[in-house]
Amino acid sequence: MQTHSHTRLSASITHLEILGFDRVGFVEEVTRFIADYGHIISAKFEADGVRSQGSLSIKLDNNERLDSLLVRLKAITGLVRVKQIV
Repeated sequence: MQTHSHTRLSASITHLEILGFDRVGFVEEVTRFIADYGHIISAKFEADGVRSQGSLSIKLDNNERLDSLLVRLKAITGLVRVKQIV
């Protein structure tokens, strides 16, 4: 009998807090960028016409992907702050 071994990536769950100026397409742009780097497990955003604030839980393959994602998110127009919640 032949057995196959599978290498499993060590994925981790990361929690992010996002703050930015409320504008059309802001949340869509944030979630699109995140989806390019990992899987969104949960997301909640609130906007009041001036600012948009959100929290997300995402599954990433490794910390290098997180570093790249944070750099890319900071380039979004209107983004004030993105930080990892530990």
